[in-house]
Amino acid sequence: MKFVVSIALLAVAFVVSAQAVQFTLQYFQAKSNGNAIVVEWKSANESDVAQYEIERAGADKQYRYVATIQAKGSNQSYSYNDTEAFGKAESDKNITANYFTYRLKVVTRDKNASYSNTIGVAHNVSGIKRTWGMIKEMFR
Repeated sequence: MKFVVSIALLAVAFVVSAQAVQFTLQYFQAKSNGNAIVVEWKSANESDVAQYEIERAGADKQYRYVATIQAKGSNQSYSYNDTEAFGKAESDKNITANYFTYRLKVVTRDKNASYSNTIGVAHNVSGIKRTWGMIKEMFR
């Protein structure tokens, strides 16, 4: 009987600690301006949100950390210029595709996290800029 009670208490403790992050986005979008991908969003409600972590996936569909943006409070607009959307090493391959998917990892002050919906964007970069970006990446 004590074993069943212990399991039940453990399950309740897990449910309490795994509460979802409370946040609402008015919009979440990404667009290519030829030099970078501009990721933008606006919060409607972000109670207890400490930060946003931007994640990007390429052709392999594996999300990787891009940047951290500190939360400013409800009803705020955010923008990030992802200038490294091409030419970065992705496992053993280079990102040569021009379509990327983004999502936000929303982290609260007590380190709980949730994810936003995903958005996709085609990055329109000229062949010259793409080649130059890959050459620069080789020397980093």
